[in-house]
Amino acid sequence: MKFTASVFAVTATLLATASAHVTINPPTGTSGGYSQGNFRVPHGCSGNATDQVTVQIPKDVTSVKPRALPPWTTTINMVPLDVPIQTESGTINTTVGSVTWSGGNLPDSFYEDFGLQFKLPKMNGTLYWNVYQHCVNGEWLNWTQVPGPDGKYPPNGAPAASMTVLNTTAGSSGTTPNTSEKDVKSGVAQLATSSVAQAIVVGAGALIASLL
Repeated sequence: MKFTASVFAVTATLLATASAHVTINPPTGTSGGYSQGNFRVPHGCSGNATDQVTVQIPKDVTSVKPRALPPWTTTINMVPLDVPIQTESGTINTTVGSVTWSGGNLPDSFYEDFGLQFKLPKMNGTLYWNVYQHCVNGEWLNWTQVPGPDGKYPPNGAPAASMTVLNTTAGSSGTTPNTSEKDVKSGVAQLATSSVAQAIVVGAGALIASLL
């Protein structure tokens, strides 16, 4: 039984390693359209609970509105616009730069979704969101890395949450969306990570069954 318990522990560790980064769900959106995304924090820091999460808003993402998540305190940080926007009701000089949820306690053994509503910029490709996670032991996990020119993430890196933004107008006209090779490689890398996690589950299940 002790050996079986060790196998379960190793399996849990491998699964955490295979799919441990912050993700945004759903992972796709429409160019220039309104969308909603849940930023999933899947674990804590070295076994410690998470007590603060900050999502940095990418440039040109507008109309940001966070979802309330009691008992967490939600703080909206405004930043100046590079170019003010003129509207019928006046001039808009600021936009949301980041949203922070703080004062909660998310144990390492649980996950949580931190939601945002927003309008996407007109683009076609991958949009990266920096996410900063703080834990009760004072540790920070900065999910900010993006793929290199080869489409791969650094070893043992902390990838930023990514969303694929599609130009549906280009697709409906019969032309192929102008998705870069880098974006394609990034998607393949994420799919490979998911496949590795599934392989670990299957392999671990077979190993455990043989020991029982």
